[in-house]
Amino acid sequence: MNPIRCLLVDDEELALDVLEIYLDRLEGFEVAGRCRNALEASSFLNENPVDLVFLDIQMPKLNGMEWIKSLPTPPKVIFCTAFSNFALESYEVNAIDYLLKPVSFERFEKAVGKAADIIHKEQRLADLKEEEFISIKSERRFYKIPINSILYIHSLSNYYQVVTPEKKIIVYGSLSALENKLSANLFIRIHRSYLIAINKIEAISSTFILLEGKKIPVGRKYRDSVEALIDRKNPA
Repeated sequence: MNPIRCLLVDDEELALDVLEIYLDRLEGFEVAGRCRNALEASSFLNENPVDLVFLDIQMPKLNGMEWIKSLPTPPKVIFCTAFSNFALESYEVNAIDYLLKPVSFERFEKAVGKAADIIHKEQRLADLKEEEFISIKSERRFYKIPINSILYIHSLSNYYQVVTPEKKIIVYGSLSALENKLSANLFIRIHRSYLIAINKIEAISSTFILLEGKKIPVGRKYRDSVEALIDRKNPA
């Protein structure tokens, strides 16, 4: 996962220093830029993409709240301010958090943890959209298969079958090679010969999985991962 690029916007140099020191203590974040007012921040954003803005509100020329509202596609924002009276208004711009100065590191860490969860989830969804189809070659034909149509993949000797509700496509090659192309969030290996779509599961146990009425065996080697999947689907 790429580091989260942060822009720090505050008219006080000391406040910028504190934010940068805090971010340096955390993994997965990088300071892309520092700006002393909203106009500088606008110029910076025109040239540099960022994922997250730490934004003061009471600044000269243009306050931070008005500035973030003026952006056609604003980035994620965490307000860092000495004034509590803008807290309700921050909901209008979907602020991730509202930090009151002076900000402790513990409070800061909680806010950026929330931001990281939101940003990483959006990144994963974007990745999935880019991978909505998979291209495979069967004999002399190429197939573009919607990933959400795949029920399971069955390995047989030196070839495997990609099985959808409409057809089975025979592909020469290894199941492991195809497994590496598919998201572990969408597919799980349950047997040396079977890779299945998690969202197509109708029933599940430690010895078999039911997909579209077909019973698929769970290999002894893969029972731990299947039992972990059962736990995820049936939280205590």
